[in-house]
Amino acid sequence: MKDGNEIVAAKKWRSSLWRRPEFRLIVWYILAAIAWKIIAPEMIIRLPIEDNTKEFLTRWEPWGFVALSIIYLYFFTLAWASRLRKSRQILHNYFHNSPTVHYELRVVDSDYRVYWVSPNCERVMGYTADEVKETGWWLSNIHPKDKELALKTALRGFDEPQFVYEYRFRHKSGHYVWVRDEVRCIAKKPLSFQGSWTNISNDLIETPEASREASEYSTRSGFALLNENRRILKVDSLFTDISGLTQKDCADTKLEELLTVTDLDDISQYFPCNRALLVIGRNAERKRYSAILSIRELSPDVIGKTYYVATLTDVTTIKQQQKQLQRLAFFDDLTGLPNTNSLALDLSRLLDELPDDRLAAVLILNLDHFHRVNDTFGHHVGDKILQRLTQRLKDTVPFGTKVYNLGGDEFAIVLNQVVEYIDIETIIRQLQQSYESPFALPQGKQVSLSASIGTAVYPLDGHDASKLVARAQFAMNSAKDQQASNSCFYTQELTQSNSDAALLEEDARSVLQTDQIQLLYQPILTMDGQVVGAEALTRWEHPEMGTLSPHTFLPLFDANNMLDTFGIWVIEQVITQIEQWHDDGVKPEKIAINLATEQISPLLYETLTRLTQDKPELVRLLEFELSESTLHEPLEQTLDIIDKLHKLGVSLVIDRFGKGLGSMLHLKNMPVEKIKIEREFIQELDTNGRSARIVKAMIDMTSALGLKVQAVGVENETQLEMLKSYGCHYWQGRLYKLAEVSDTVFEPEN
Repeated sequence: MKDGNEIVAAKKWRSSLWRRPEFRLIVWYILAAIAWKIIAPEMIIRLPIEDNTKEFLTRWEPWGFVALSIIYLYFFTLAWASRLRKSRQILHNYFHNSPTVHYELRVVDSDYRVYWVSPNCERVMGYTADEVKETGWWLSNIHPKDKELALKTALRGFDEPQFVYEYRFRHKSGHYVWVRDEVRCIAKKPLSFQGSWTNISNDLIETPEASREASEYSTRSGFALLNENRRILKVDSLFTDISGLTQKDCADTKLEELLTVTDLDDISQYFPCNRALLVIGRNAERKRYSAILSIRELSPDVIGKTYYVATLTDVTTIKQQQKQLQRLAFFDDLTGLPNTNSLALDLSRLLDELPDDRLAAVLILNLDHFHRVNDTFGHHVGDKILQRLTQRLKDTVPFGTKVYNLGGDEFAIVLNQVVEYIDIETIIRQLQQSYESPFALPQGKQVSLSASIGTAVYPLDGHDASKLVARAQFAMNSAKDQQASNSCFYTQELTQSNSDAALLEEDARSVLQTDQIQLLYQPILTMDGQVVGAEALTRWEHPEMGTLSPHTFLPLFDANNMLDTFGIWVIEQVITQIEQWHDDGVKPEKIAINLATEQISPLLYETLTRLTQDKPELVRLLEFELSESTLHEPLEQTLDIIDKLHKLGVSLVIDRFGKGLGSMLHLKNMPVEKIKIEREFIQELDTNGRSARIVKAMIDMTSALGLKVQAVGVENETQLEMLKSYGCHYWQGRLYKLAEVSDTVFEPEN
């Protein structure tokens, strides 16, 4: 037995079919044709007319049927034309009132040209249809920064039948708007697309209304057509999918009877038009959904009837994404702790509400060398340790105190309602105990951590959140520099120290373009007191900080990738100075230059090759001093360049010999001509018997290998006499003179 709803639906379908004029015309035509074929011959026979007339009517009777058919076709055409005009008018009204512009685009000779566009384009974007169809219109109005992306995405039409993308487009009034372009490829030759173009600029505005709008991939929109009484005539499948209703549920029913709107206090009869309404409910799978209902009135059709289009946009995914984005913006994904953004908001709120007789403190905790844990055990183990450390910190801090993760292995703790400094120090000691306790790893292994903690206190160290955090960071960095202590309170001196460091780093980038770098030279003598050369030493005469040694500024050059450039600059300056000495009649045997291993590069070899071609006699006077400790396990490329430099005529000296562990290896593998004995051995030569024996052994060994030996830091006659007796070849030190400018270095001492 049929369901009652099915019977009612069948009756409605038959009733609506009979009301169609074209269907009624077909029925009347069939009846008229049957009647004509049956009745007309009998009527002709029975008519009281002459036989000739009857014969004439019988002969023309088929043509009468043709005339009847023509009359039928005339009225049938009128009915279809009326229906077509009605459909076209509804479609035109939809296009005219729709916020979406529809178009057809073709690609001919690499030109993207619009061949058809819906009439609402002028209302939505300000351009007429003729302007839209002009050559190059689409490309010329895309925002310059989005043009490349738009072109690349459009080329997906060769491979994908349908795609969606967003970009900025110039409105006729001159400003740019965001548009969502939904494109479907309809032909390959020529490449043709049909698409819909929606102005989504309001979607990007952070307002409650905007949060309800559709996004590119996460929303779906269903449509319902309503009659003049606001009852549903037809719905599409997306409308039913979103709402969980069926076609039967919707048939000839009011939206107000089906949907639950949350942001209307009073519904007198109908939902209002041209307004975004929030709808909630459960879909067919009984899952909660949120959607936006928007109703627009279409222009009256040709017979005066009014229709409405209702759009139901599913925003469930958007709301879920908003919650996820909120979490991503304010919480660390690994530890689950609030992050830097949360710290700024919470600390600002705390300072606004803190009583005048209370202190607040910001502690920044950064683990020392935590990268070694990741390198040794893997990042998955490092992540687990950070999660366990997070729990330890949360268990350690006082009740109500928040712990924040500022990224990776850096944490922040905000202490509120602090009465005295000693309270902060107590909590710092407890934090240190929490991370110093070893972390157990699989297979019985353990990891112990150390950390540096910096503290800034409100209101003494700052009155706003950003300043307190910055100064706690200063204190933490200072704690890292202080090897004896791993915690530090902020002081004004720290700011000055960090400001000086920042100023020095900024000046280091351009110092070679100034005359602030000075070259000094310390004489090198034979054991009988003859000056045979000099060692070039650099000093930075800073206009604010005074004279700076290489130990201060070379790390800055290294950090700014300037070591190569600095080394080349020194070599060129020394070559120029040697040439000047020769012009003055002074001809040193060798001029030594200190180089770091990082400076032994292809650029150095290329520079020396060029200088060798221009001034070969001057280049052979150079002597490169390489610290033994920097040559520990040198790269093959470094050894190769050293060998090439030796072939160019440059001498190689091992500086600070005996300080490192690879002395014998360097003598074996490198074309060394001289060694310089570490200053520490020479300083104790006349007071420490073991140092004396070590120096003598080094001189005996290297002399046996055919190498020259030079002592550094000779300060008295006793040291000099001992070196002579051991067979040393050269020396330098304050016993003769310290480093001086080039004009006086070779002048004899009085």
